[in-house]
Amino acid sequence: MPNDLELQISTLRKSRWVNLSGLVDCATKRLSKPTCQSIQLLGKGSYNTVYKLVFADGTEIAASVSAHDDEDFNPQAKLSEIATMKFVRASGSYPGIQVPEVHAWDVTFSNPAGAPYVLMDVVHGRKFDNLTNDDNKLRGLDGMSEVQQLAVTKALAKLQATLSAPVPFDKIGSITFNDEGSFNIGPLFTITQQNLGGPYKSLIDLWRARLEHEILYALREWSRLETEQLSRSLSEPKCTPQNFSELIQLLSSLIPHFVPSSSCLPLVLYHPDLALRNIFFDPIDDTKIVGLIDWGGAQILPFMLTAKFPDDLNSTGEDPFERPEIPDEGWNAVPHDWTSFGDTSKWPNVFRGPNDQVDLTIRASAMIKRYYLRQHFGVCFAQENHDRYGDYNLGRAMLFAHAPYYLKFHEIITGGWTSLVDHAEWIRETYWRLNAVKQDARSPALIVGPNVYRSSMEKSVFDLNIFEKPFSEDVQDEEEEEVMHE
Repeated sequence: MPNDLELQISTLRKSRWVNLSGLVDCATKRLSKPTCQSIQLLGKGSYNTVYKLVFADGTEIAASVSAHDDEDFNPQAKLSEIATMKFVRASGSYPGIQVPEVHAWDVTFSNPAGAPYVLMDVVHGRKFDNLTNDDNKLRGLDGMSEVQQLAVTKALAKLQATLSAPVPFDKIGSITFNDEGSFNIGPLFTITQQNLGGPYKSLIDLWRARLEHEILYALREWSRLETEQLSRSLSEPKCTPQNFSELIQLLSSLIPHFVPSSSCLPLVLYHPDLALRNIFFDPIDDTKIVGLIDWGGAQILPFMLTAKFPDDLNSTGEDPFERPEIPDEGWNAVPHDWTSFGDTSKWPNVFRGPNDQVDLTIRASAMIKRYYLRQHFGVCFAQENHDRYGDYNLGRAMLFAHAPYYLKFHEIITGGWTSLVDHAEWIRETYWRLNAVKQDARSPALIVGPNVYRSSMEKSVFDLNIFEKPFSEDVQDEEEEEVMHE
């Protein structure tokens, strides 16, 4: 290996178990290439670190190395990511979506690189995620002019509409290879490589299987508890067996009501990390996307459950600060709507340093702009869906307006028991509101509602548990005190 290449390797960031000299050797042999002349860091994310290798014949290869250690890495999930990339390139259903060609891979830790890797083409283009506005210090989409924001948002909507093409599969899950090397649907993998089981014939099958999984977890983990608290660490929300049981029953009763209408059930391909950091634009045309990467966690889902906005359009209730009068429900799939400043005299004072107060109106204004850009995204998505597929269905035209409650429900059920507890108030409030308006309903109806619940309805039930709560809380406090003294 040339001395200058060894010097380059010595300066690069990597996981401690990764051998970059071994990675170069793997790429050279697997691709039958001449000497590697240079290696440089292309990017580092939560799940992968990517290096660019340049060989003596001028070939450029992107080597994506898993950031997971051998305990957290799921080889089947990585194979699904590779299969998805190959499917998008081979299917012909996604014109205009440029996905790098995968040349070789190894999903073990026993290779000379010391970690799973994927060798693929380098994608060239312009990135907007690190664009910085010198006037207001905002970055990415927030740092663009309003005209450029509209153009880029429209391009993102067209990209997502292109991904909404019908797929030749009839099950919910993730794309994988069968024994013959053809594309097949296997288990449902998340972006964190979690295996949610499957494949599933329907949403009801998926949701009921996930609730059964939580009961199975309870049987295995909670059958020898010494206290009434299910949480075992500070990172887990407090919950009693009785509360867990209530939430499981409520969610189960809601499942039939959250199955979308037939027009929003066709299966399509879902990219879980659609964001400017993973998208390449034409060097001179802001409306033309020339590359899309990071397909880990891609899924085949019903149309309704793919209606998530690109990450750059999302907003949370804590950014730039939390407003007590508009609670943050803490969703991953649904943005928290900022639509006005409210009373700025009640805003917190934030300082970067002595006498250097942060102007929160800049960030708050950016969040409000994101709200209107989301409306633009929904309109452009519907227009592209009509123009591309001749779709006149009014329900699908309103997809991004109608999807939030279905996305919330799906997020809770697939998020594990802690997600049930984190969103307990939403589950209860949704149940009682639906109970009030749909008692005699015999057929499914569209479910919509406020961005966040700011009030609770009066429930038509006499809850005699209220007389037990003080006792339970006293016992819980005593148990916590005993643990502290120990």
